[in-house]
Amino acid sequence: MIDGAEVGLSGVLYVAGRHAPPGRYRRVTGAPREVEIPEGGRLPPSFDGQVALYARMPDPVSLAGSRN
Repeated sequence: MIDGAEVGLSGVLYVAGRHAPPGRYRRVTGAPREVEIPEGGRLPPSFDGQVALYARMPDPVSLAGSRN
């Protein structure tokens, strides 16, 4: 995990190849990509020679519940 402010973004970012908690992630650097890691695990590399950074996406169920 790194502080997104280090690269001009807000929030916590996760680095490809390192362990991340269960959830949905969106790559925020380079080519867009979304991945889901239901049980936690390593985020996939970029395969383009760049370090891929991912942001954790909100759970859609919790978003639906917050509208009330």
